[in-house]
This record gives sequence, structure tokens and C-alpha cells, in this order.
Amino acid sequence: MKYYGITSNEVPLVEFSLDIKGGMLLEDIDEIGVSNLLADLMMRGTATKSPEELESAIESLGASIYFYAGDQSITVAGTTLARNYDKTMALVQEMILEPRFDETEFDLLKQDVLSQIEQQKANPNAIASNEFSKLLYGENNILSRNNAGTDQSVQSITIQDLKDYYNDYVASNLATFKFVGAIDESKAASSLKSLNESWTTKDVVFPELPEVNRPEKAAVYFYDVPGAKQSVINFGYPALKATDKDFYAAQVMNYRLGGGSFASQLTQQLREGKGYTYGIGSRFGGTDLAGSFSVSSSVRTNVTYESAALVKEIIEQYGSGFTEEDLEVTKSYMIKSNARRLETASAKLGMLDNMSTYGFDKDYLKKREQEVENMTIEDVKRLSSAYLNPDQMIYLIVGDAASQMNRMKDLGYGAPVLLNPESSELKK
Repeated sequence: MKYYGITSNEVPLVEFSLDIKGGMLLEDIDEIGVSNLLADLMMRGTATKSPEELESAIESLGASIYFYAGDQSITVAGTTLARNYDKTMALVQEMILEPRFDETEFDLLKQDVLSQIEQQKANPNAIASNEFSKLLYGENNILSRNNAGTDQSVQSITIQDLKDYYNDYVASNLATFKFVGAIDESKAASSLKSLNESWTTKDVVFPELPEVNRPEKAAVYFYDVPGAKQSVINFGYPALKATDKDFYAAQVMNYRLGGGSFASQLTQQLREGKGYTYGIGSRFGGTDLAGSFSVSSSVRTNVTYESAALVKEIIEQYGSGFTEEDLEVTKSYMIKSNARRLETASAKLGMLDNMSTYGFDKDYLKKREQEVENMTIEDVKRLSSAYLNPDQMIYLIVGDAASQMNRMKDLGYGAPVLLNPESSELKK
């Protein structure tokens, strides 16, 4: 097991996380939800402690320990008083190596997840997020799925499925430990010795994911929520991975477009200028497997088309209209925010996570600062030209199709595709 750490004695606390590579990636694409349920169940007691006894043991140390699953990993994270660090890690070891697999708790967790899935169906933002992922990555790519699963997949999952996943994929050679706080390296290493020696290694083969490419031409998609007072918009396409050499530069370039809140053109024009929305932003997000560029907002229903058209126009003109003032504002903010990235333990853990996940050098933040200092208007224009093209974007709108869908033809990308044609209002 690899480990990364930063000793910080400002307060007598230790914040930690242990990532086990895998998560949803190692699931059957038709039975999503196993790793999510497993992570939840691993907090519900151990072989020798009931859920209540485990919770009491954690609280008695003044600690917190929680598990969660993502697309690419299962994570154990927490915080503890430095003086109780060894005892907290002993509990972490017990939770990892001796899960309880309690049938009653499993049934309760399944019901919780099914309730969450049902709630998402009525939440336009959740609908937009789920549908946008499908459009970005395609039906055959597991990254297009929500790691909580669907009604059907969660209903079909048994506790044996969780045991099989645990036995096949929860392994020390897939684990990376990170800590920040009032302990030194030798104590951190010694605290992992027992876990490392007791935890088996496994030969795990990760699946090849389908290649994801930017669409050749733009298309408009509509998900009908009859009578919606707002439209949720998600526009974008597959873009840079976090490991791409241009990834951070693209994030810098995006600051004045939509990454800088009130300093961004999208906010200034759609919120301050037009009053279409309370908030809008754009971002480049990515991992070592996939990345995307996206613009997202909730806008008033009656200005859905106007909002989309204005976003398209702003993106089209962004690079050519970028000024020296824009560059100076960008540099000032990015350099100051870079300095603040190490102010909290959580921020330091984030830095260690980038190092461990993406292979970044330990001085990568300083290198990024220098990259910002050296950036020119020509660099911004090059990046804009390469990574901002509204004529290749996916335009997804979640809103009232009866009043808004046909208007979206005026974007110039053909008739919108209705994603839920079973919509009762349109049938009428």
C-alpha cells in the first residue's frame, strides 16, 4: 500500500483518506450499485461490533470515519485527534478487514438507495446530470451511469453480490493512504503496518473503456418536465483528461468565461445583464480516464432559448475578444487562489490526492503558478480555438417541452431530440 503525507502541527488533529481503486469501474454495467451499497454497509458494524457499538467506539475517540463509493474508487476517510490516531486506525482496519455483512442493515440500505433514486427522478438537476453523462460517454461506457444504480439494478443486487465484490476487488495493492496533520511519517507508516500485513493483495484486471470523442456536429436534446418553471441547461462535450498537458491551462483560460463567478462573462451577461438566471458557470473537469467541458445553469422557462443562444454567442466570441485586462484579472485571481490551496487540511489532502492519482510532482502547484505567470493572450486564443467550439457541443435542456422544445430549433442545430417521449403531457 502506497502512502502520502504532510506533517502539520498547527492543530492536534489528523485528517486522512484511504482510496481503494475500483468503485463503479469494476461493476457489471447492467448491475450498477454494488460498490455504493458495499461502501455504505461497511459503516454498519464489524464482525465483533454491532452498528451501534461501532458508532459509539468512533464517537468515544472524538473521531469520524466514513466510507463512500465513486466512479473509480471506494474511499475510507475521516478525522481524529492526534492522540487517538492509532486507536482510530485500528477501527479503520477492523472496518476494512472484518465487515459485518448484516442482512437487516443491507435491506435497510437498499430501501434508502431506492428512495434516493426515486427522489432523483423528480429533481431536474439530478435528471440533467444523469442524462448529460449518458450523452457525453454513450450507453456502452460505464462512466455514463450513476453509481447509485437504477431501480432495476438495485432491486436485483443481493448481499452475496457485495461479498463477491469485496472478495474480488477490495485489496491492499489497490489502496493508497493519505494523511495531513500532527503525526510524522514514521508514525503514519507504523500505523499502516498491521493493515498492510493482514490485508491480501489481488490480481485485478480493469476493463478497457470505449473511446470517447467530441461530436462532429452539435445536437440539441430535451428532457420533458411538464409545467417546469425553470429549465436546467447542461451544454458541453468530452474534453481533456486531468493528465493532459493542456488541462490546467484550459482551466485558467476558462476563468473569465465561466469559472470566475461574478468575474466571468457568462455571469455578467446572463445574470447581471439579462436576469435570466441566479447563477451560471462553465468548467473543465476530468480524471485520468475522461474529461469534459460543460456549461450549466437553471434559467427562467420563458428565456430558455434566449439563454442557450447567448451562451453559444459568448463562447463563439470568447477567444477573439479576450483582452489584456482579462489576462491580468485571470492571473491575479489564479495566483492568489493557488496560494490558498494549502490553507486547510482538506486542501492539502486534495493536493496529495492529485499526486497519488495522476502522478503529479510534489511541486506541481509551483509549476502551475509559473504556468499562469507565463500565459499570454495568444495562449488563451489557442486554447479557446482548440477546446471551445459551440458547433460541436451537446445542448441538453431539462424543462417544459410543450412551451420550449420547438423554440430550440432556432439554435441552428436541427430539431431537438426528445429523451423521454413517454412524457404524458406531450402524448396529450
